[in-house]
Parts: sequence; C-alpha cells; structure tokens
Amino acid sequence: MTLQHKAWALVLLTVGLLTSMAVLVSGYSIAQSFSSLERARGEREGERAQRLLAQQMQGLSATGRDYAYWSDAVAFVTGQDPDFMSENFTAENMKSLRISEVLALDLEGAPVASVMLADDGSLRPMSSDTSLLLQRLAAPVLADPHSETVLQTYHHSGAGLMLISIAAVRAQNALGAPPSGALAVVRHFDQTELQRFSDVLMAPVQLSLADAGHSGIGFHMEEVDDTQAQVHAVIRDHDGHAAAELVLGLDRQLYREGRSLAWAAGAQVAVAGLALGALLVFLLDHLLLRRLHRLHRQLKTVSEAELVSDARVDVDGSDELTAVATGLNGLLLRVRQDAERQRQAHEKQEALQMQLMQSQKTEALGRFTGGIAHDFNNSLAAISGWMRVAEEDLDPAHPSHEALQQALKATRYASGLMRQLLAYSRQSAPHLERVSLGALIEDTRSLMAAGLTQRSTLVVQCDTDDASVQADPTQMQQVLVNLLMNASDAMEGRGTIWLHLRSVDLPAAPGVVVSPECATLAEGRYICLTVQDEGPGIAAEHLSRLFDPFFTTKAVGRGTGLGLSVAYGIVARHGGVIGVRSAPGAGACFSLYLPACEPVEETAALTRALEPSGTRELLFVDDDPLVRRAWSTLLQRMGWVVTQAEDGEEAWALFQRQEQDWAVVLTDLAMPKLDGCGLARRIAETHRPPPMVLMSGNVSIDDADHLVETLFSEVLHKPVDAAELERVLKKLVAGFPAEAA
Repeated sequence: MTLQHKAWALVLLTVGLLTSMAVLVSGYSIAQSFSSLERARGEREGERAQRLLAQQMQGLSATGRDYAYWSDAVAFVTGQDPDFMSENFTAENMKSLRISEVLALDLEGAPVASVMLADDGSLRPMSSDTSLLLQRLAAPVLADPHSETVLQTYHHSGAGLMLISIAAVRAQNALGAPPSGALAVVRHFDQTELQRFSDVLMAPVQLSLADAGHSGIGFHMEEVDDTQAQVHAVIRDHDGHAAAELVLGLDRQLYREGRSLAWAAGAQVAVAGLALGALLVFLLDHLLLRRLHRLHRQLKTVSEAELVSDARVDVDGSDELTAVATGLNGLLLRVRQDAERQRQAHEKQEALQMQLMQSQKTEALGRFTGGIAHDFNNSLAAISGWMRVAEEDLDPAHPSHEALQQALKATRYASGLMRQLLAYSRQSAPHLERVSLGALIEDTRSLMAAGLTQRSTLVVQCDTDDASVQADPTQMQQVLVNLLMNASDAMEGRGTIWLHLRSVDLPAAPGVVVSPECATLAEGRYICLTVQDEGPGIAAEHLSRLFDPFFTTKAVGRGTGLGLSVAYGIVARHGGVIGVRSAPGAGACFSLYLPACEPVEETAALTRALEPSGTRELLFVDDDPLVRRAWSTLLQRMGWVVTQAEDGEEAWALFQRQEQDWAVVLTDLAMPKLDGCGLARRIAETHRPPPMVLMSGNVSIDDADHLVETLFSEVLHKPVDAAELERVLKKLVAGFPAEAA
C-alpha cells in the first residue's frame, strides 16, 4: 500500500472517527434535551391535575358549608325541621351540585338522616359502611367547641374514589358557637367525573387505586411505549396517606421528534463528513467539525435554558446542517408557543380566581350589612321619631329648633349610607326622589372638603336653572364621590377639578357636542354633568375596559377596579349613560347624562291631621320599644288612635279580640314568635282585612316587589320620613271602603 493510500486511509479513518463521535454527541444531546422537556411537561401536567382535584374539593366543601352554616340545618339536626333534607337535597339539586351522598349527624355523632343519588337518578339511603366511615371522620369536627374545623379528605373503596367534606352544623351568624351536629357531603369520583376531568386537562385520565403513592413519591412518569407515557399524580387524604393516583396519558411526540431529529442529524453529519473528508482534511476540519461542535454547544445551551428564553440554534449556510438547525429552531418555536399558551391559560385561571375572591369579599360585605341593617335602621327610626316629636313641641323660633333640623339631616344621611351599602350588596331597592344635582354637588363638596380632595380645587359651573333628576340621592352621591376620588388620585391630590352642569336636548342641535354614548338614549331633555381633571390622562388601550369589573390602572392596594363599574351600573339603572374622553397628558373628562325632571309647581304641604272622617284605628306592631313609643306618639299627633303590639302573636290576639274595625295595620318584618309576613297572612284570611303596611329596616329588592304584590299595600324602609308615612296612610285610608274602615 502506498503512502498516498495510507494517507487516504488515515484521513478516511480520522474523518470516520470524528464523524461518528459528532453523531453520538449530537444524538445524545438532542435526546437528553427532549427527555428533559418531556419530564418537565409531565411534572406540570401532574401538578395541574392535583390542583384541579383540590379545586373540586374546595368547591364541594364550600357547598357543604353553605348548607351546614344555616339555621334550618340547626333546626333539622335538633329535630325541629324534619323536611330539611327532602326540601334541599332533591335528586335534581344533588345532580346540579354534583353531590353523590349526604349524611346529617347529631351532636353525639349519631346519624339523623342520609340520602344517596343512585345511578338511575333516584334517591336512596346511604349504605351502612359509608355511614360508619363518615361518623368516624366527623369526630374531630364535632369535638371542636368553636365549630371551626372543616374536614376535607379522600377515601377509596371498591366503588372508587370519594371526595368527602364534613362541616359543623351551626347558625349563620353564630361564629365561634359550639356545633349542633355535623353535615357530610360526598362526591363519587366516577367515570363521569373522570371524563369531565379529562376534558378540562385535555388529556385522558384514569384512576388507580392499587399501590397508590409508590413509596412516598408525589408523582412520577412511566413510559408505556414510544408513543405514550403515563404521569402518576398521588392523591393524599387528610392524614397524608396516599388514597389513589390520577394517571394521565401523555403523547410522546417530543420524544419521537427528538429521536427522529437525532437520527436525521447523525445521518446528515455522517454523509457530509465522509464526503468532505474524502476531499480534504482542511475542509473536514473547517466546514464540518467546527460547525458540529458549535451545534453541540448551542444544543446544550438550549437544553439548559428556560423555555421562556429566546435561545436558538444559529442557522447559516445551505447544507444539511442548516436543515438540522432550522428543524431544531422550528421545534423549539413550537415548544415555546405551547409553553406560552399554557402560561396564558394559567394567568387567565389565576385572574378568574382573583375575581372569585373579590366577589366573595363583596358577598361577605353584603351579609355583614344585611345582618346589622335591621338593628341600625331601628335605632335610626327611634331617634328620628323622638326628634320629630321634639321638633313639633318646639316653637320654630326656639334656639334648639335648628339643632333638631341638623340632627334629622344627620339621621337621613346615616340612613342613606346604610341604603348605599345595601344597594351595593344588592339587598336594597333604590329610593327614587326628585334630586337637584346642583344641591347634591354642594353637599358632596362639603363632605369631601377635608378628605381626599383637601389639596385639590373644585370649580363648579352651572349653566341651567333646573338641574333636577329622578334619582336615589345616596347612589348618585356615591357616583360623584367616586369620580372626584379618581380625579384626585390621578392628580395625586394637587390640581383643579372642574364640574360643569348643563341642560342638553337630544337629539342634539347642530354645533352641540355630546358623548357618543348618547346615541342609545331616547329623545328628550337631559342633565349633563362633566368631571374634568388635570391628571396625566388615560391610555387609549385602557379606555374600552375602563368600566369593566375588577379592571384598574391604579397600583396594587390602591384600587379594586369596582368603583367605575358600580358607577356605570347606577347611572344605567337611572336611565342614563356615562362616557369618558381622554388623551395622554390632557387629563380625563367623565360625562354623565341623566333624564331631567319636568318642572313642577309648588304643592301645599301635608296637613298634620286626618281629614274629618271619624276616628281611625291603627294597629302598630314592632318589637323595638323605642320605635313603638316614638312613632306611636307621632301617629297619635297625626290623628290616629294607636294600639301597640310588641310582636305578631300579640297583634293577632288584639286583632281578634277587639271588636272595632282597624283602618290600617302598620307592622315590622323581623319579630319574635310571629313575623310581619306571618301576621299579614293571618289577617288576609279574615272576612274584611284592612290595608297592611310594612315598615322594615332590611328588605331586599326582590322581596319588596314580591311583598307588595302578595301581602302588603305598601313597603316602607326605616327610618321612614314622617311626611312620607302620613302620605301613605292617607292614600290607603282614602282608597279603602268606608264600611271596611
């Protein structure tokens, strides 16, 4: 063999060895990179499955607590309401709430009643094995003297996996009270739930009850074959023991593409290396081996980098290695796009969770406000009643007469604040009356003079003589205060805020500028209120979302994103619109358009006595003695003969015992023994029932409409104005037949 042949042989051998090494290194790097990506994906999917199941448990627990923290549930476990289970846990209700079984226990842990939703949709008693299991699990809940323990656990049996939540039975407002029993709700994690679970995860899911936990490992991945892998996510009960495993089926597309890519890269590198090695060692070194080395280095960098990074393989030239680099970059791009979509989906889920938390805070505010509204408004009613008596007893020239007027104004403001809170929690109907926006602005200016706008200047311009609208003054003041606070915040408390009132006729005359939102309003006269600030303005991309709930441009902790959405809803409920225009650096201008009231002539004041039509007998029922005494005195001064009763039972006895016919029955709603609705039902069944007027401190919007339609002639909200009460009573007596009165 000649030296040339030896040289060629040495070159070919060297090139062959180097090419083989490059193929092996590249294939190994690619395989490791895609294996890491596959393991990371399996870990994320396992964590998603565990979080989703935990969310189902939280939802089931919230449903159980809603029923357990209920006065009706307390009455049931103590034997006072035998229809609680049949009325609340029907087959349709359990199916909609995805509850499979329910067990009620008394304070001793003994079963009171149970129900199970069978596969055919019928209701059956719970099995004894399940009942014994729930009794054992309920022991720590019943042993908690403050009713704060809520058990959430998983349990597997021959039928599959069960989600179990047990809460103490107590009244709604009895926080910290000892339990009266316990309520356990169970959801069977059957094939239907698994299918729903699979649809959410977008991957097939199975339930494994054998060898759950795999010796304490939280989750792991098993390779089934080249096309499928399984991720095992462990489900643990309240004691930390493995109860079952969620088995997620994942495709191994990354593995197959990586393996194919490794083979393709190896083949291309080998062919190119041998071809170039046959020509020149120099070309082999400079055109192949160095590029392979760079490719290997970049692949290693990509495999070690996060998916969110922009690391990629350099693409240069037009040979086979270029195709490999292009394929890798395309694959990396698809992987990053998938990761970005998953990240966006996760952020959307987190945003929805935050919205749920905000709505729960709003619900808690509504429950708290509703709980204190009755007593608070009763106190205001008694205060305003006695002040009305004192006002009538004093000469208008008396020095204290003005003080009483101011005190009555303060009670009306306090009542307005309570109506504002109740309206915000959707428990109180708006109180519509004729309101002058000019006077409302002056009241609001006084209210905020020493508050958030103390370093800002308010400039008011009124271009109309009559700025009256039909509105709830408290709600409209809430809108105005919100806009002024936002303007002050935008200017960081320094600057000038312009308020402009004017009258606008729609459709607008040529040359008159109105907001585009006015296109949805009917023809007529409107009052336009604009609030202009000197702040930095609002970005154009934020204008379309400005009135969306929970959207805010303020820093974290300075705004909830509810103020403008509430203002938008209030204005819409009053038949108006609200619009905004802004430009960066030019401040923001909010425009409110409300239907104007027609001019009215002055009417004579109501007299303080009844028309001479004989004695009028009135039955006044209220459990608060201060309210009874104050308003009985006022009613007597109006000309009524008032008979007082402290609850519905006493009123019913007086109604039956006394022979005279009653002209009107004025009653409270929430009272011991027999409430106002119960009294109204009894009186309605008599031969000649008189008009019934409800005067309550806490009546929701829906309840007020329903009560007027079914039981009562009028519904008044405490503290009622004396003139309003007199007007209602006169109207009822005038419209009631004389022989019935």
